[in-house]
Amino acid sequence: MAGKPGTTPTTYSPSPTTQKTRRPIFNENDVDWVRPDGRGFHQCRPAFFRTGAVNAASGSAYAEFGNTKVIVSVFGPRESKKAMMYSDIGRLNCSVSHTTFATPVRGQGSEHKDFSSMLHKSLEGAIILETFPKTTVDVFALVLESGGSDLPVVISCASLALADAGILMHDLVASVSLVCISSKHFRTFFRG
Repeated sequence: MAGKPGTTPTTYSPSPTTQKTRRPIFNENDVDWVRPDGRGFHQCRPAFFRTGAVNAASGSAYAEFGNTKVIVSVFGPRESKKAMMYSDIGRLNCSVSHTTFATPVRGQGSEHKDFSSMLHKSLEGAIILETFPKTTVDVFALVLESGGSDLPVVISCASLALADAGILMHDLVASVSLVCISSKHFRTFFRG
């Protein structure tokens, strides 16, 4: 029945008549350039992850992704402060900061507040907060060295630290960042 005019297919499969072919953005001559860190066009940064990096924390993880180095410590679940209102679900607090030598620019900008908020949004859906009512889990991330794409490394490392702490989660959170360059911008930016 699929493909007949006026009928609704039960599953989707592109038919040869409606399938559009897209012209590739890059051709074979465009992908021979090397990135500033020595990687080729299709190469990922080398990755290294380790749990149990901080003994004093309930759970911790260390991650290197290229030149980006991050350490995350998780404390809790621990009893919430009495000043806080009763809650049937646990609370998640996230904080992301950079060392003073992590970036060429000194000082903490507003970016670390944005990172803290984005880390919280990324993790709160994965953690089963109902399993620890009236308690708080604190996640502290420290960017030791910034080699670009810090937030995905922080999110992935924090997910491993939560698992190391024994926090019940639906699944681990993996994060990536990517850049999509159109052919027009590619030629003007990389070819000069």
